[in-house]
Amino acid sequence: MSLLRKLREQELAGLREQAGKIGIAVGTLLAAEHGRPLRLDTIRMICEYYGKTAAELGLVCQQRGKRKTAPKEDEMQRREALTLLAGGSGLALLAGMGSLSLTREEALTIARTLVGALWRASESEDVTTVSQTSAWLAAILEKEPGGKRLQGETARVVAEVYLIQAIAARHLLRPRDRLQHLQQAEHYAHLSGDVVLQKALPYYRGYSYLWDLVPGTGEYRPQPETALLCFQRGLALKGGPASPALEASLLTGMAEAYSLLQEPQQAVNALVQAEQSYAVASSRHDPGYALADRPSYAVPLCRARVLLNLGQAREALSALEESQRLYEEQWPQAKGRKLADLHPKRMAVALALGDQDLFVEALQASVEGVQRSGSRYGRAEVKQLLRQGQERWPQAKQLEEWAAQIEVSA
Repeated sequence: MSLLRKLREQELAGLREQAGKIGIAVGTLLAAEHGRPLRLDTIRMICEYYGKTAAELGLVCQQRGKRKTAPKEDEMQRREALTLLAGGSGLALLAGMGSLSLTREEALTIARTLVGALWRASESEDVTTVSQTSAWLAAILEKEPGGKRLQGETARVVAEVYLIQAIAARHLLRPRDRLQHLQQAEHYAHLSGDVVLQKALPYYRGYSYLWDLVPGTGEYRPQPETALLCFQRGLALKGGPASPALEASLLTGMAEAYSLLQEPQQAVNALVQAEQSYAVASSRHDPGYALADRPSYAVPLCRARVLLNLGQAREALSALEESQRLYEEQWPQAKGRKLADLHPKRMAVALALGDQDLFVEALQASVEGVQRSGSRYGRAEVKQLLRQGQERWPQAKQLEEWAAQIEVSA
């Protein structure tokens, strides 16, 4: 039995009902379940509905325009690569794909499907490949014939590609690149006319000013006043369809900014509003859900950061435990970059509580998480917290051993 059929039966849906949910014909769904070749736009719709890549779903892309004579070997390799890419898989190929020649139209067709795969990959361990892939796609898509300005769907896709580059840049410890990519994303979002995308970008820019973008150096310290202005700008944008998930993201950002400014009442009010907005958000009906980057465990994780900033460490620990439980329920086998965000917060809470055992336990989980995720940012954050732990407990042998393992100088 194919995975598609299993997924349909898990939803207790017949062919006609499930095809209607996805937005394709009954015969097309039947063909997909039997592993027959599908058009690119059909593959994209199925992948978007299930939130999986074509490779994960076992979808096969049609190959058009077959020649009567055998093509040359390099053309065969090119076709094979295009088929993989257009199906939303084969990201690893792109690390060295400079020799693959694409027209802008081919790149746009691939990008429509690939953007979804890139979003999922940006959550995973191969951050470097995501960065290289998105840079490669952007370079092709920006080559508009005749020097015309990009607009509409092309501009929207380019904006998302730059946004993904910005996400990867944070984990690669490239703060200047992150800010430049966000600036480019905002430029193309404006050209696209996509109001939902325009609302999402102040959220990402705001968090650039909430985080210490290079932990342990003091180079990019948090600027909560600037961050707060970004989140307020996003909430003030009018027009376009409603997106409770995006609203929740912007409100959680405001809550964290207020907590860093030591304004507890405003922080709590914003957090309560964020939780109310997230409660009515739907991954299927909210146009900004994917852009909002707000999976179920993210709201209690934000609550933990707010409480920690306000000096309520025990309450923060409870929120972190809730966040981790929700994370493990959603991704029981996950090895993604979110692990590089989640576990170090437990180290910070342990420091605030003066709990050495909890600190060591959280340190071990943090090191494993950042090793899996490939996040240089997460690694730098763990090193910074470990140095603070060594200052707090200078006689702890376990901390000395971990410091030697991950090359931390006291």
